[in-house]
Amino acid sequence: MIKKGKEFTDLKDLRKSGKGFAIKMEAIYSMEFTDGKRYESNVVKNITQDSLSITNFFNENAAKLAGQPFKLIHYPLSALKYVRFIDDRMLSLYSKKNIQKNFDLIVKKMDHAKMCPAVINFKDRSGETKVCHFYLTSQGYDLLYESDGRVYYLEGRVEWK
Repeated sequence: MIKKGKEFTDLKDLRKSGKGFAIKMEAIYSMEFTDGKRYESNVVKNITQDSLSITNFFNENAAKLAGQPFKLIHYPLSALKYVRFIDDRMLSLYSKKNIQKNFDLIVKKMDHAKMCPAVINFKDRSGETKVCHFYLTSQGYDLLYESDGRVYYLEGRVEWK
């Protein structure tokens, strides 16, 4: 997403300059579409030049806890209305980006993904392994994971190997 009137050079320029932000596959965003539906912990599964595919929940366990079927939802890119970013988790403060009014959409295929689900071994849970997805906030990316159908923020330090 590039702010209207700004020039796109590369993804590094986009991040440092505040010219926009990237929606990446396998990451989570708080999105609202023109049909009025809002998704909080959906995973972006595919992006094409004209469409966006997301899951309706974090994973099958989260859908089951909500009593809903887990499914893939498809929208035209033009239907993306707002993306919300957490400004302060503890105070539940969000900033809302009006995509249709303030941003131009550019789809760029990358040679390799820098972000994908992180598989993390929880030492404090007898070595339990969880698939974590990145979640974009105003401060950068956090990691979310699911346990018994509920989605949590990963707290503590993560060692990347």
